[in-house]
Amino acid sequence: MRHLKIIPLLFPLLILTSCIETMELPSTGNDNPTGISEDKDAFIEITPRWTFSKLGISSLSDMETTEDGRLYLADPVNHRISVVRPSGRRETGVYEPLQQLSFQGSPLSPVSVTVDERFILYFTNRSDTVYAWFQYLNMAGVEGIVTSFDYRVDGEIVTEKPYIGEFTEGYTRLDHSEVLNSDPALIDSLLSIVPLYTSRDKSNREATIDPIDGSVLGNNPIYASIQKSFIAVADESVESRHIAVMDSLNNRLINFKLVPTYLLKLNNGFFVWHFKGVYDNLLASEGTGAGTISEPNSLYSDDNGNLLYTQFGNYFGFHKLRSGMYTTAFTFGTDDIMDLGRFKSPMDAVVGDDGAIFVLDSTHNAVLKFSPQGDFQKF
Repeated sequence: MRHLKIIPLLFPLLILTSCIETMELPSTGNDNPTGISEDKDAFIEITPRWTFSKLGISSLSDMETTEDGRLYLADPVNHRISVVRPSGRRETGVYEPLQQLSFQGSPLSPVSVTVDERFILYFTNRSDTVYAWFQYLNMAGVEGIVTSFDYRVDGEIVTEKPYIGEFTEGYTRLDHSEVLNSDPALIDSLLSIVPLYTSRDKSNREATIDPIDGSVLGNNPIYASIQKSFIAVADESVESRHIAVMDSLNNRLINFKLVPTYLLKLNNGFFVWHFKGVYDNLLASEGTGAGTISEPNSLYSDDNGNLLYTQFGNYFGFHKLRSGMYTTAFTFGTDDIMDLGRFKSPMDAVVGDDGAIFVLDSTHNAVLKFSPQGDFQKF
């Protein structure tokens, strides 16, 4: 019944634009979905067959696939994120912290999960916090936390904290000059599940300076103070250090920036930063037009950092925002993917290797395929 609400909005629009001409609204025409199970040529069955019981999953709310083929399955009922190989075997060992998600003794129920190219895993649990697990740090092991390096500055040797020396022009780090803090408790805390971005944190209420590029972050006390429900998370790009988050309670899409905190020396000799998230921008807000938010339920980023999301509210079930600019990529009346009534219950959207867009519609029991330009191709 939701699509019927289009009528009162469009009626005055037609009167204002023309008194004698009529406007034909784009529709889905004769496109009739036949359902996933009826298209044997388009969909193949995964073998060996997986069952939730064998994987130890009670409820699946989200799934992430990484380049190595591993699947990260968010199970809010069991408070876990199961990592599964393509063969169906569940990963153990270093992944065990994901089997019982908690923070300070309270269980966490993940509803969304994503993994960026740094191999940092992010998840949300409908609270105002984005949690993270630094997978690469756990796999490599940490020798210690760098407290200082020696740097060459204008011909002199100075000792400085990495937070300053690494980002100050004219400072050249001297090899093997690091001083390490090897406190096991501190290291363990950084390797555990951490609240990476908490919107009510002081760094988001007040101005926070990014030490890498000098940009001003945070400084949004109003949004920091209101209640939120983060239901989806997606990384934008490694270069921008931005992570996008969907707030369903306030119909907002925001992003935060990864700001370096601790510099860790790994057992393999590499130095890697630990981060915290600080609010940066409001990307999209409540509305009914292209690029706005209304009852969102998914969020996805493609290889170029473009953001795609689906929603149940009026009037468009699918949206795509261009990377960096966050302007809408498709236009109502021009692109098939923005046709009114195109989607009934758009649950999720992903992008293929060739740029094709796939939208899962649960009411149609179908996956709709569109070209990168938004032209409808097939069910």
